[in-house]
Amino acid sequence: MRKKAIAVTASALMMAAGMGAASAQAATDGDFTAKQGCPSSGKVSSTHSCTSLSGGIVHHLKSIGQNGVTIRTRYEKNNSGSKITAKLGYSYSGSTYWGGSFTQNNNTTKSKEWVRASWQTHCYTTTGLLSVTGQGQFQTPAASC
Repeated sequence: MRKKAIAVTASALMMAAGMGAASAQAATDGDFTAKQGCPSSGKVSSTHSCTSLSGGIVHHLKSIGQNGVTIRTRYEKNNSGSKITAKLGYSYSGSTYWGGSFTQNNNTTKSKEWVRASWQTHCYTTTGLLSVTGQGQFQTPAASC
């Protein structure tokens, strides 16, 4: 009963502060699976940037681990528009790296992850990319570690 009361109180406080449930469940740097909104600045943290589009949100996140730097780009498609064909990627120092092409329906999430083993002691600045066939390319603000 106590846990439920704490959860209800936390939810009420977030609503009073103008934060919706999506903001309350914001993903942490280590958790790239939870859906969350995108602030107008496009900066969730120094390691997590995003871009809001009419059809959804592009997220870009980085973390340093034992195997190097993990770079993740994700697209959360909302309930607008029709199915898209797209690919996710990132850019670094003038070069662009892409994952494979995919189709995506409304209310789904697609993501791609890269590990840069050679970056074990450095975390270079990267930008997340989404390329949608027939609509163009979109990018997030830069993210670092």
